[in-house]
Amino acid sequence: MNLRCAVVCPIATGGGVTEAFITSLAMLRAGGVTPIAVVPANFFFLERLASQGYEIIPIGGLERGGTFNQLLQAFAIARAARRSRADLLLLNNGRHVSALRRLLPKTPLIAHYHGGKVRRFLAADRVITSNVEQMRFLADVGYPAAQAVVLDYALPIDALPPYEARARSAGPPVVGTLRLLEPAKGVDVLIDAIGLLAARGRRIRTRIGSTGSQEKFLKARVRELGIGDIVEFAGWIDDKQAFYDSLDIYVLPSRSEEWGIGIVEAYAERLPLIATACLGPKRIVKSGETGLLVPIADPSAMADALEKLLADPALCERLARAGYAHCAENYLFPRIAALFVTELLKARPVNS
Repeated sequence: MNLRCAVVCPIATGGGVTEAFITSLAMLRAGGVTPIAVVPANFFFLERLASQGYEIIPIGGLERGGTFNQLLQAFAIARAARRSRADLLLLNNGRHVSALRRLLPKTPLIAHYHGGKVRRFLAADRVITSNVEQMRFLADVGYPAAQAVVLDYALPIDALPPYEARARSAGPPVVGTLRLLEPAKGVDVLIDAIGLLAARGRRIRTRIGSTGSQEKFLKARVRELGIGDIVEFAGWIDDKQAFYDSLDIYVLPSRSEEWGIGIVEAYAERLPLIATACLGPKRIVKSGETGLLVPIADPSAMADALEKLLADPALCERLARAGYAHCAENYLFPRIAALFVTELLKARPVNS
């Protein structure tokens, strides 16, 4: 029997969770499960999903918050699951778990815990988490350990070629980050670190990719620090490859990060990296081996780490080479896809 899985993503814009959702569709397809994408009607990547041949069920207002909206959304998701003859339901958020458990009592319900209120996940038949701390959070509220599993996100490529060192940029080195410009992503911390380096006489170029609610604030902070000539806001990035090709060092400055797809992308691009010691980065960065971890929201520590890399090309090369090998061994599509589908099917219908 060809199982069908409705995969729900209530986030309308881009970011790591959205990329994980899109990759999950490909992983299900690769594992012989037919995915059905249930997304907001204004989902940013509708054309991308359509071009890849996925079944799509758009739901107007699926991205809206509020208790009443969540109830209406749950009814709409349940209708979509019935209409699409879904054997399984995979939710990329906890907000609808309890309501859907009542509305679809016989449909196995899997929730991907990317963060948020942990009690929302208690009614799920299985929970996929992205770090060990989330498993502890689930245990603390009484969720059965046997029904939860820690899985990494997948980089959506099958293999990496043999390692070759990158050529460094002509002129001043280029530091970059590809982050939604939201408070949790900590781009202001990176800007303050660049300001500290400029005050020390280190004038390095900085590229900031993406957009978000903090864009005006961040641009004002750059002007306030007098570093507008060395900090570029590149806007929304469609061509990630070109963006990464323009960098010498990648920084993930988040205040909160459940995993960190940017880290693995930087590994694959042979970039030395610095990340803050959030839940996800602590899992996927071996500090001093595959990258450098610094305290959260500490511009001085970030500036010191940047200065360390800028002064030591051999260290940059060693970190980049080790990160590349770590990525090739642990985070590529074939390995994660096999694990993902195996774990998801542990919640499959008994009579399938």
